[in-house]
Amino acid sequence: MKDVYILSCGQIPVAKHPQESLASMGSLAVTQALQNAQISTEDVGALYAGNMMSGQLSHQQLVATLIANHSGLTGCEAITAEGACGSGGAAMRLGYQAIASDSHKCVVVCGVEHVTHAPREDITQALATASCWEKEGSLGETFLTLNARIMQLYMQKHNVGPEAFAPFAINAHNNAQKNPRAMLQKSIDTQTYLSSKVISAPIKLYDAPPICDGAAALVLVNKDMAMAAKKAGMTLVKVTGSSVASDHLSLENRKDMLTLEGAKQSFRKAYQQSQLTPADIDLFEPHDAYTIMTVLSLEAAGFSDYGCGYRFGEQSMIGLDGDMPITTFGGLKARGHPVGATGVYQLAECFEQLTEQAGDNQVKNARIAMAQNLGGAGSVAFTHILQRE
Repeated sequence: MKDVYILSCGQIPVAKHPQESLASMGSLAVTQALQNAQISTEDVGALYAGNMMSGQLSHQQLVATLIANHSGLTGCEAITAEGACGSGGAAMRLGYQAIASDSHKCVVVCGVEHVTHAPREDITQALATASCWEKEGSLGETFLTLNARIMQLYMQKHNVGPEAFAPFAINAHNNAQKNPRAMLQKSIDTQTYLSSKVISAPIKLYDAPPICDGAAALVLVNKDMAMAAKKAGMTLVKVTGSSVASDHLSLENRKDMLTLEGAKQSFRKAYQQSQLTPADIDLFEPHDAYTIMTVLSLEAAGFSDYGCGYRFGEQSMIGLDGDMPITTFGGLKARGHPVGATGVYQLAECFEQLTEQAGDNQVKNARIAMAQNLGGAGSVAFTHILQRE
């Protein structure tokens, strides 16, 4: 396998963009990434785009081709990756494999989602297609209700109250305040969290992410192009781990609803590939679509024992100056969760941390970062480990 490097990123603010389109948002992120990499369109061999709901909400498929057309990349290999909420991670996986297999020297990975123009009910129904439709979605389950079931079980089994989840939401909002691209730049405290509206017991308003639009992009290159960039003064970030693993789509088919087995196996593979352990990671971007998923991800990643992830919520642990900083730009919870673009935002933020471009959100001495993007309720997990060289 050939070495794979990230040369640059491009991101638009996560927000409601009713006047924009898939094409305009995606092409803007791609153009930014290419300009930052000082790469011309002629150097790009492929474009991989992550997206989940464009066919349902925008009546548009072939998203990668659409973005290629609007980014000056018509003619290149263009493939759209769908992994539900993990579509961005899926696109990154395709991009990584394209460079690692020596199929291409330079590729662009993009994630884009445009949903806020659609009625909320349509968005909810579209999201529910990532559940097991036969056993869950068709019976009225949504990702809100599915995560509520998981959270309720966790609280009962481990005898914890709602206050145990507050620190994860508070930390995300604290970090989002310093991120100009974040949607929810509002601080909260424990009382604000506990008194917020219950939207599907026991999930409260501040346990869940906002509905939003967004687009982000990365430029991936092989070692030769990376070394040339290094000579030109650019900082190199190497992808030392890339993995994917799956779990049962239906919650009722899982051995333990409180173990993200797919995430756990994906972490294990990435650690083995990179020859690293949890102790080597300097910062972690979990798929914190719900605070319960943050807790379960910390456990699956090996940062905490089973049933103890909620104890990891102290600011001294997860804050920017903590032992294991997480959601360093606000995460899905406060930066926003533009579904198919989320995985690419996570990696772009890791890249900014490792190249010391994170501004007020900078984690000191960050050299190794890890991100995991989940599809469904942990039904598929894409894990990437990045290392500054």
